[in-house]
Amino acid sequence: MKLQRLQAMPDWPIRMTADVASLFMCVSESTFLARYGALAFKEGANTFWARATLEREVAKQASLPQLAPAGASEDSSWDDLD
Repeated sequence: MKLQRLQAMPDWPIRMTADVASLFMCVSESTFLARYGALAFKEGANTFWARATLEREVAKQASLPQLAPAGASEDSSWDDLD
């Protein structure tokens, strides 16, 4: 049932439960939890993984260049033009 819902979506969800996130990462759910369980966040009783966080993990593993997270450093070079 969940796979049918995923196939109907235009892209992967922004936040995913372990079963969906393990499909995203192409590993079994137990392997996913062992490798990426610490990257989860809680919302009430639910546990989710953010797609962006998992994508950054893959980029690190593949040594791909990464953009700084939003708000990490602000460009102040234009401040004198106010």
